[in-house]
Amino acid sequence: MIEEKKDRTCWVQVFSPKTWQEFLDAGGSVTGFNDNRWGHMRHLKLGDYLLCYLSGVGTWIGILEVQSEPYLDTSPIWKGDLYPCRVEVRIVVSLRPQTAVPIRELRDRLSIFREKNWGIHVMSSPTKWNPEDADVVIAAVLGAAKSVTRKR
Repeated sequence: MIEEKKDRTCWVQVFSPKTWQEFLDAGGSVTGFNDNRWGHMRHLKLGDYLLCYLSGVGTWIGILEVQSEPYLDTSPIWKGDLYPCRVEVRIVVSLRPQTAVPIRELRDRLSIFREKNWGIHVMSSPTKWNPEDADVVIAAVLGAAKSVTRKR
């Protein structure tokens, strides 16, 4: 499921519950960002991970792996916005909203919580994520996925 890759960079991608569902409903193979994020997107590379955060809910819902170079596309995927800065992705892990990992459960292990305004790290995307914090999020999301699988 997860393979080690030393030059992988992890980024936060922020979804709302609605845009996450629309992403999944569209096949979960292309994700997008606002056009003002193109400068950040150009740094995404094949194999990088997008750590999927649900805003308004405060949970980690999945992990995506970048499968293409960034590109511009205006074909509709989402109903509320265009998100024309896009990359093809592979879903590594996808949790359901009821099994997603609350960010506050990771408070003692994430360095962002040492800052008063920690929320700025999960407000826009893509946002480059600290490698140690990324490892914590990846382990937590994988653990939640395994827990769900065992309960079935």
